[in-house]
Amino acid sequence: MNVLVEVNPLRVKPEEVSGLQVALNVVDYIKGNWGRSLPELAIELEDYEPVTIKVPTPRKIKDFIRIMELANYLNLSEVIIRPPRGNVDEFLDAAAEYNIVLSWFINFKTSIPPVPPPHRISLTVDAPSFKGLRRLLEFLLPNLNIVRFIYAYNIKNGEGGYPLMNGPIDYLKIMRILTALGWGGATVLSYRDEFTVNYRNDVNALKAFIESAGSTVLDKGTMRMLNSIMKRLMGNS
Repeated sequence: MNVLVEVNPLRVKPEEVSGLQVALNVVDYIKGNWGRSLPELAIELEDYEPVTIKVPTPRKIKDFIRIMELANYLNLSEVIIRPPRGNVDEFLDAAAEYNIVLSWFINFKTSIPPVPPPHRISLTVDAPSFKGLRRLLEFLLPNLNIVRFIYAYNIKNGEGGYPLMNGPIDYLKIMRILTALGWGGATVLSYRDEFTVNYRNDVNALKAFIESAGSTVLDKGTMRMLNSIMKRLMGNS
């Protein structure tokens, strides 16, 4: 399991996240720089060495193709995007031409659009939107093989963007379970601007925890919950 940090290039400089694996949120950046040339934009963004980028969902397929060209300039194989309203096939066809996998950004209320073969997708899951470990696991377990990214942050007073160690969500338990299940995706820390200074320390702490959790046996309560979820998913409850 990898640990990435979400960065907005309009507010965080590349040197501030040097050495960290970056999921670059270019939603606002693209909207504000749409008229500039793609090579020029790519040169600005490549200093972040992004693992992936999160992009806006355009209404017109020609605008989406331009985003795919930008991802291609950045040598990316996966792009995070909210499922479009309308013809998903057009988006999938365009992404396939650039050999890019679309990772649908999913929250608790999002329905996964059907994907016709031979297209491939992955999923990016907004963990706090599920409002509870059980509901999160009920979604993750049957989809674990296509979940690529899990966005992680804590919530205070109904607002998100707080560090993992500073809030009610027990991410260490979530990561222990995912490690035990052999999940090979990436957790993406998504903090408010004032907390991005926490990224480096939190990434180091989480990596150390994940490495130590590899041989950890899950407690009986967690095992009972996982067994209960699996039985319900298989229709045996």
